[in-house]
Amino acid sequence: MKWLRSSVEGAGLARYGAAAVIAFLAGASTFAGLWAFGVTKVIALGVCIGFGAFGFGLEIVNLRAKSRRRELSSLWPEVIDSLQSAASSGIGFTEGFAELAQRGPLPLRKHFAGFTHRIDSGWPIETALDWLKRELGEIHADRLLELLHLVALAGGEGYQESLRNQSRQLREDLNLWGQLESKQGWVGGTAKMAVAAPWIVVAMLSARPETADIYNSPDGSTILAVGFAVSVVAYRFIHLLGALPTAPRVFA
Repeated sequence: MKWLRSSVEGAGLARYGAAAVIAFLAGASTFAGLWAFGVTKVIALGVCIGFGAFGFGLEIVNLRAKSRRRELSSLWPEVIDSLQSAASSGIGFTEGFAELAQRGPLPLRKHFAGFTHRIDSGWPIETALDWLKRELGEIHADRLLELLHLVALAGGEGYQESLRNQSRQLREDLNLWGQLESKQGWVGGTAKMAVAAPWIVVAMLSARPETADIYNSPDGSTILAVGFAVSVVAYRFIHLLGALPTAPRVFA
């Protein structure tokens, strides 16, 4: 379940939790399956649509997590530069986050404001940093916040030098990752459309009563079940063979 929790946090849904997201997807996929059965009167197709809708929901969460992480990653150089500037002026990172809550990148302001509010409410710095990790759900945020955790323990020693090193490494990572994603993205999207296309055809054919009767027979149900299993295997192969290697969130 670690990958699911990471995806939920990456999609910005940490406040709901993985269990609530799974429950919502299960309810939505059940409704989709019942709707498909009501339209086509094909039991096996309704079951396949239900399971397929659940997988599609997980894919949406995963895509949302990737998109949000990509957006947040592009903002972290600005955040680190702001913290470097604050450190050069003798301002600690908690005050630097308070400044970012007002003048930092717009998508991140509410998160920094939440962190500042918790610090002002008496939360320990380590607990507030862990909360911010869950809210952001992004690997570069994990690295920066873990660095700040160590800075809090060490009393600020080596803070500015660590920020400079992380800023340089972050920009190199973003440049390389952008080049890889631009080449891989369209290939994976095309392959996933190819997996979904046969089921659109099956759903259209099931609108005819004579075709629905065939699919409701034992042989027809078996064909749909085998076809669904093949689609699932093909989809997994797309993920395994087409996915870019990503660094795990070690500090999540």
